[in-house]
Amino acid sequence: MSRRLSTPRLIVYGFLALMGLGTLLLKLPAATESGISWVDAFFVSVSCGSVTGLSTVTIPTTFTPFGQVVMMVLVQLGGLGIMTVATIAALLVGQRVGFRGLLAVREEMDNVDSLRNTLRLLGQIAAITFAVELVGAVVLGAGFLRRGMGLGESAFQGLFHSIMAFCNAGFTILPGEGLIPYAGDWVIVGTLVAVITLGGLGFPVLVDLLRYRDDRRLSVHSKLVLITSGVLLIIGVLSVALMEWTNPATLGGETTSTRAALSVFQGVTPRTAGFATVNYPEMRDPTLVVQALLMFIGTAPTSTGGGVKVTTVALVFLIVASQVRGQDRITLFWRELPRELVAKALAVLALSSVLIVLGTLTIMVSDNLQLLPALFEITSAFGTTGLSLDVTPNLSGFGKVLVAAIMFLGRVGPITFIIAMTARQRAPRYKYPQEDIAIG
Repeated sequence: MSRRLSTPRLIVYGFLALMGLGTLLLKLPAATESGISWVDAFFVSVSCGSVTGLSTVTIPTTFTPFGQVVMMVLVQLGGLGIMTVATIAALLVGQRVGFRGLLAVREEMDNVDSLRNTLRLLGQIAAITFAVELVGAVVLGAGFLRRGMGLGESAFQGLFHSIMAFCNAGFTILPGEGLIPYAGDWVIVGTLVAVITLGGLGFPVLVDLLRYRDDRRLSVHSKLVLITSGVLLIIGVLSVALMEWTNPATLGGETTSTRAALSVFQGVTPRTAGFATVNYPEMRDPTLVVQALLMFIGTAPTSTGGGVKVTTVALVFLIVASQVRGQDRITLFWRELPRELVAKALAVLALSSVLIVLGTLTIMVSDNLQLLPALFEITSAFGTTGLSLDVTPNLSGFGKVLVAAIMFLGRVGPITFIIAMTARQRAPRYKYPQEDIAIG
């Protein structure tokens, strides 16, 4: 038997190593103001590595600037993908990247294009990431400076939140109520929305958009991501505006401009970003249900976000539409989609749903939670979102480990994890007779 690790195992073990190292670094005395338990250090490290944003401790008062820098690095590595970052680093120092390394990157980026294009895509990923995060940091830093922060603090806050936004992690180191005091500041809110959206589109889509001026064409993948993301964005914004506009605990009582800013921001952030400019426990139940649905769907493949991905949901919709029309083929933009995609989409949706249901039931029993808070917490963990109904800080030790495990599975993907943990089996050389069963 070969001792070489399969590509899915490389990805899983890479993330495990990142989160383990992060735990050790966050446990160092220099990383915290007055110490932190191993369980809490592990939880925050997993939350950073999986770009989630959930935390069992108060980030601004618990971690020193060194600890916050460690968090930024963990989020950056986790957002881009551990194999992707390792390959980019090897290229930057002039090392050759082997065929096996490119295979791992390609698998981590959901098998985008070919291996040759994967290598070219790596350089474009590094350039796009640096450019977006730099512009975001400058604009956010200027916004914080305008609000009365010192130059050094505003620059650090701008960089921290820009990285968190692009990598779709919901951590904030702003003291007090976090981003809530900035809810009506369109410079800060608008910049965060823009950076979050770009991070959630996925690198192939961003590269496609970058080349559009020359090529004048978009791939089927990019078109599907842009259309589905646009529809979900409208649903998210309208759901918050319509259901929270008169809620005195959230949008009610604010100026029209602030209400609009809150609606836009909270319509975007559940797509795995996790920032909050409102007090989530005060939201109405129907709004929370829609937010949980958006967290479950998440962002695009090969992005810094999580969830089952917008293309999975779109493909399931196309499957239903084709069945209603009596068609046995799935077509999109004058292209026929492979049948293998149907099985993969349904498998991702089924496994993710089962994971969330089991996680919700388990945490309801272990931590004595009601259905909605438990479902919201588990969905937020799986979608690597970071929103919470104030459940995370009060979790039991078992609850913290459970949520950490779901964050990890949400980042690497249930299918990748299962493939990594099971032995590779040869395809059988025989076939059984076919027989139909009743469906529906």
